[in-house]
Order: sequence, then structure tokens, then C-alpha cells
Amino acid sequence: MRSFWHYLFREWFRQVGEALLLAFLVTTFLFTTVGVVGSSMNPTLLNGERVFVPKYETWLVRFGLTQWRRGEVAIVKPPEGTPNAYARFPVLGFPFRAFFIKRIVAVPGDTVSYREGQLYINGQPVSERHITDFLEFDPKSSLYTSDYNYPRVCLKDGQITSISTQSRFQVSPADIESDPDYAYLKNTLRMLVPPGEEEKARSRGQEYCYTGALKLEPGYYFVMGDNRTPGGSEDGRTFGPIPASAIAGRANFVWWPPVIEGKLRWRSLSIPEGFRDIR
Repeated sequence: MRSFWHYLFREWFRQVGEALLLAFLVTTFLFTTVGVVGSSMNPTLLNGERVFVPKYETWLVRFGLTQWRRGEVAIVKPPEGTPNAYARFPVLGFPFRAFFIKRIVAVPGDTVSYREGQLYINGQPVSERHITDFLEFDPKSSLYTSDYNYPRVCLKDGQITSISTQSRFQVSPADIESDPDYAYLKNTLRMLVPPGEEEKARSRGQEYCYTGALKLEPGYYFVMGDNRTPGGSEDGRTFGPIPASAIAGRANFVWWPPVIEGKLRWRSLSIPEGFRDIR
């Protein structure tokens, strides 16, 4: 009898182990699904929807065979120390750094700026009708300039005194370099386009603030949520550029729920036309 139960336990353990191994291999190398939490990707993605993520694409990027493209919806992990980037594991309660779902708006080598609610890539305004046709956001509606202008840079006598992020505070370059709480902003500071002669001239004898730009280094991307209303999305305007290693995959299809209010909700997540026109 003992050998019989031993045999059953061994078979059960083997089958469970094989199932877990297969699940690990599939979700690591083939595909996985991710749930949408919150409204940061409205109107493109809604809270509670689930997206399909082909994981093999991530490995193609890591092996240098391809790269992520502007306009793709990506699963990203924000840098260590990013405000509000931690969630708590259900039941057990321990904190962990959650993944975000955002849109890649700029790729390595791009210059990116966000001025008065208009996204600029390489100095070219990007048409974002996939957002503006559905959401209304007025740069004058926010109490915080940084909601609609990024990166905000302040100078005095030609020297940078502070950088304002979407988190609505000013941080000096010295604090970014020395304070561990602001270490996640080092990429932002390093890739900041230096102030021009006009900005330097206006800062003589007084503090002058303006909306600058970032020049992305090789291997770095900039992401934003589609919900650009005040407080709608915590994204690259808070944590700056992210390395390719922080991108866990591309969401290419919404598969759940299949029907909402009697309408079929299956749909692909294609690159918006405005991003295809960037040079």
C-alpha cells in the first residue's frame, strides 16, 4: 500500500513539475498576458482589460536582432526609487516594483520634448489623434506646469539650478547626483539637452525657467501614458528615459473581455499614424 501511495505522489509531483516547467517556458519565451490596472492608457486601454504579449520579441531585441518602435505599447518596469511605482502583493502584503503599461514615444537617438501638451520628437510635432480625438486636455487646466511641459529646466547665470519633473518638485543637479532618493533622475540629467545661448542670456542675474528636451542615448527609450489629463499617467515625465532592459515586452492585442456592453472588444494595438510620420 505504501508503495502505491508513493507511486501516486511521485506521478503527481512529476506532472505538476512538468506543467510548471512548460508554463515557465511558454511565458518566458513564447507569450504571456498582462492585465491593465488603472486609467493611465485611456482611451486606448481600459481598466480590467488584458493584453497579449509575444515574449519572443523581447528576446529578439535582447539579441540585437530588432528594436522597439515608436508608438508601440510596452510593458515596462520603472527605475528603482520612482515615486508610486510600488504595489503590495495580495494577501501577503509585501511591496514590489510593479510593471507599467505605457506607449513608447521616442527611441534611441531621438530628441523628445513635451510643450504645452504637444509631444515633439526630433523637433517635429507628433499628431496623436488616437488621444486627442477622445480626451480633452487643456494646458491651462492644471495648477502644475510640469503636467504639460517636460522637462522643465531652471537656470541662473547660465547654470542649471533645478529640473522639474511630473512629480511636481524641483530637484537640483547636486541632489540628483548625491541623494539616493533622486538617483532615478540621473538618466534625465545626463541626457538633458544643454541650454542654448538664448536661455543662458535670459538667466543672467535672475532665475529663468523653460521647457527643454532630452536626447536619448543608445539603448534608451522614452515612454508616456495615453491619458495626458492632469494626474492621468505617471510615466517618463516622472522617471525619465529607461533602458531597453526595462521593457519586458510589447502588447499587441486586447483579448479580454471579449465583449463589453454588447460590443466586441477584441482589437489589435497598432502603431498610431502620427508616429509613422516621424523622421
